[in-house]
Amino acid sequence: MRVLFVTSPGLGHLFPTIPLAQAFRAAGHRVRYATGGLSLAAAEAGFDVVDVTPGLDYLPVYLPQEPGAADGTADHPMFAEDPEDAELATLFARVSGVMVDGALAAARDWSPELVVAPPLQGAGRLLAAALRVPLIEPRLGSYDSGARLRTLLRAGMEPHWARHGVTDEPPATVPLTTLPPSLTALLPEDRRTPGARSLRHVPYNGGAVLPEWLREPARGPRIAVTLGTIEAQWGGIAILGPLMEAVRGLDAEFVLTLGGGDPELLEDVPPNVRLVDWAPLDILLDSCDAIIHHGGSGTMLTAAAAGLPQCVIPRGSYQQTGADLLPARGIGIVAEPGTLGAAECRTLLDDARLRENARQVRDELLAMPTPAETVGRLVASLG
Repeated sequence: MRVLFVTSPGLGHLFPTIPLAQAFRAAGHRVRYATGGLSLAAAEAGFDVVDVTPGLDYLPVYLPQEPGAADGTADHPMFAEDPEDAELATLFARVSGVMVDGALAAARDWSPELVVAPPLQGAGRLLAAALRVPLIEPRLGSYDSGARLRTLLRAGMEPHWARHGVTDEPPATVPLTTLPPSLTALLPEDRRTPGARSLRHVPYNGGAVLPEWLREPARGPRIAVTLGTIEAQWGGIAILGPLMEAVRGLDAEFVLTLGGGDPELLEDVPPNVRLVDWAPLDILLDSCDAIIHHGGSGTMLTAAAAGLPQCVIPRGSYQQTGADLLPARGIGIVAEPGTLGAAECRTLLDDARLRENARQVRDELLAMPTPAETVGRLVASLG
């Protein structure tokens, strides 16, 4: 079977799909990606990739500005604490829209028998309908699980459906969810996906030649700090300045992954903070006792798979429903970047309730069907 994965141009959209793609390939199916931007990194995982938007700068697609307009990123849905579904639908209809023509051309050239695309990648749904093949929709987290967001995105993509003459939906759509059951139970009704099949989140963060410090056991408590890639590269790393000062002298090591961010935005970094441009998050978390992060769903679930307490800074990701889920489930806390400091770090390290609840969620996640098991069931059900 030919299986075409269509993902949006961001590592947070690409990485969660890689284990499922690997499972399809391991089962003997042919796999190809149609994507763009940062998600061309699928090639580094060994997959054939079609660049559907060669040379395109995605920054103005994500953050369009009128000439002379003030910087409005603080209110933009990419960085909002809890953006409205309509805002996210507008944003991803725009992102998906620039990918439609290239993705559809790649699909027609290759003739896949199955399309896999997260709900916010509207081009995947369109081309599955155009080719009359089934669509697998892996929900990447809590923010993209609701039916309303999916409906709004479809409406925002209507001009692209119309100009390509596509009127019907895919012949079959199978939703997948990677949220453990106890987190799903905490979602508002409008963010749940009735009938979604469970799929274990298997962390994939790319490969690396491991540095010596990451191969050795940590000498004491260690906390990972990350803002992902989008926020970090667009200057958001500066919001960690107060944290850097607050942890000076704390009896713990902090590993801050810059994610392409400029370290000069952080002044006078204390000696107990290790700055690294990038490290595979799953490997890094194996050596950590807790994590502070931006709230991205992939980061949240990778930390859950490691059984670690988490602290979310509610800025730097539109995937913010997780900031509600973590404290509600008792596996994390939420703190503002300007006030996040030593007290919150001590809570992450010392609160036995947080650690026990985190272990429970890890066990829930490990009980979910693996990508390999899911692929076998999908293929059998789709005939």
